[in-house]
Amino acid sequence: MNLLNQIKPGSYFLPQNQRRYFKNPLGQILKNRHDVVKLINELSLDHSIPKVITVGDVTTQVFVEQSFLPDIAIIDEHVQREKVPLLEIENVSTVEISNQAGYIMQNAWVEIINSLKSEDNKIIIKIIGEEDLLVLPVILEAPLDSKVLYGQPNEGLVVVSVTEEVKQSVCGLIRKMVKIDED
Repeated sequence: MNLLNQIKPGSYFLPQNQRRYFKNPLGQILKNRHDVVKLINELSLDHSIPKVITVGDVTTQVFVEQSFLPDIAIIDEHVQREKVPLLEIENVSTVEISNQAGYIMQNAWVEIINSLKSEDNKIIIKIIGEEDLLVLPVILEAPLDSKVLYGQPNEGLVVVSVTEEVKQSVCGLIRKMVKIDED
């Protein structure tokens, strides 16, 4: 049974009793800065990767500091619930969209789809609320062989190579969430 056909863009809530399933990283963790810089250098040289997407302010900041602008960056101007200044990045399109903590909101999911299809070279999706769970629709919607990068608090940078297998895992996680019917 192909779960990818069953998970549709929508609004989903993560109940407290399901949160433990979301703690495990969805890819390889890079724990030190040297490995992260090496990865960024590799990504900048590999033009076969369809999309490079960062989720999170620290992850995006590290890439920008290394002069690598991801195709899409999703930020919320918070790091572990603390407000951080807006990243100063030039020559990008910026979109603002809301997404509540503990949710994947349909409008945010649709914006991810639109950004992935956009002709704009580089896009920042600035979330009013929280971006943590948006890594799930990013992985589902990203083209195969894309790279999705996000921070695992107190552990390091998670590097997800988008494959059918990873998409299936993400579908399993979204199925643990509660779909909210919207009018």
